[in-house]
Amino acid sequence: MSDEQKKKYAIVVVGAGAGGLVIAIGGAKAGKRVLLIERGNYGGDCTNYGCIPSKCTIASAHTAHKIIESEAVGVTHSCDRFDAVKALERTRSIVSEIRSHEEPEALREHGVETLTGHASFVDANTLEVKLDDGTTRRVTGNNIILATGSHPRVPEIKGIENVPVMTNETVFDMKSVPRSLILIGGGPIGCELAQAYHRLGAQVSIIHRHRHILNKEDKCAQEVIEKIFTKEGVTLYTGHQPVSVTKNGEMIQLVISDKENGETKVIESTHLLVSSGRIPNLSSLNLDAAGVKFTDRGIIVDEYGRTSTPRIWAVGDVAGRAIFTHLAENEARTVLTSILLPGIFKKKLDRKQALPRVTFTDPEVASLGLTDEEAIEKYGDKKIATYFLSMENVDRAITTGRTEGFVKIVTKRWSSKILGAVIVAPRAGEMLMEISVAMYSGMSLRKLASIIHPYPTYSLAIRKAADMWLSQTILPFLKSMIGK
Repeated sequence: MSDEQKKKYAIVVVGAGAGGLVIAIGGAKAGKRVLLIERGNYGGDCTNYGCIPSKCTIASAHTAHKIIESEAVGVTHSCDRFDAVKALERTRSIVSEIRSHEEPEALREHGVETLTGHASFVDANTLEVKLDDGTTRRVTGNNIILATGSHPRVPEIKGIENVPVMTNETVFDMKSVPRSLILIGGGPIGCELAQAYHRLGAQVSIIHRHRHILNKEDKCAQEVIEKIFTKEGVTLYTGHQPVSVTKNGEMIQLVISDKENGETKVIESTHLLVSSGRIPNLSSLNLDAAGVKFTDRGIIVDEYGRTSTPRIWAVGDVAGRAIFTHLAENEARTVLTSILLPGIFKKKLDRKQALPRVTFTDPEVASLGLTDEEAIEKYGDKKIATYFLSMENVDRAITTGRTEGFVKIVTKRWSSKILGAVIVAPRAGEMLMEISVAMYSGMSLRKLASIIHPYPTYSLAIRKAADMWLSQTILPFLKSMIGK
């Protein structure tokens, strides 16, 4: 076999994140010759900078908070301070352990070849890879999959180029918890990190341009999390936007403006963290050379995940849909099926399935499908019924002292077809899957009322909400009929 032939692959994957790993490992297991190209840390954003380190840090923060709040469940303690240095060390250690199963040596055991470097298109079939040692390699693939992910967007603020700024890609490098922290952005990532670092000892302020944090979530969920953050001591500047920032000795000074009245104020902290959106990683790919169409939001793909150029595919963040690891993995499995079985079982991306999402604050916020407002706008008020159950009515929540949340399920009024749900509870992410499976399988809410739920669990709240179809919709209707 010539050197040129050795550079040809059945599948070339660019990006070793969640989606890229699924396709690379799956393709190799199917007997295909696979090359995986990654320019940075293998494992992608989720392993190195996102899901894994944030959830490790959140776990440590949760334990610290439980110690502080132990008197609420009848346990007194004499600890008045703690040191979280080892908690941050634990986070980095777990990231290294998980990443070790996704690095080149581990991937070779699966039959995946790797190249570490920057890939860019030469033409529709050829990629040039600039390796770390300065040399280049050219490779060709029968199918090329782009799974390059996204990177944090740093907002344009006057003076920000002269100030040390952290993002989710650098914040976990801190060796100790900062004395104070300003966090720009009150979305899911911002809220998770704000609460975690505050519980570990930092004084935290959130600057958010919308009037409520978690602005894409249900209003009831926003209210619960804002109340908890305020109670715990996180300072919220909602409806504010940053104007300028400077460094004065050890302190960072940020000028913010109220979006309604234009009033400005200066806030200070030792550290600044931005969490204000993400940008797909497109710039270095030279997509024009391959004829791949794209916009600022990402690469344009069809219903199968194919780009505008045959046999070039895109999955995950770079494909411009919602930025979730579980979505990237789902898209990758679909594309892999189409590549391996093109004439038998070419598979479309499932864009009709409601996409579950979880914000891992404490309590968690989990949701999918339509909100009640969206459902009413789509179907009309008379055709929609929404069932709301406070966790104050759930025995497990009462026993654990965690009654601040709720379950809210949106349905078609008479059929009780589930259109959406939001859950705020300590294990809301796990609870949501019962609703997700019901929606996927076409099971109505009323049928969930017939399923035996173990007592006492948080998930019993879902059965109690399902009972409301009978008590709040059907029985009042029957009574009105009898009354006539």
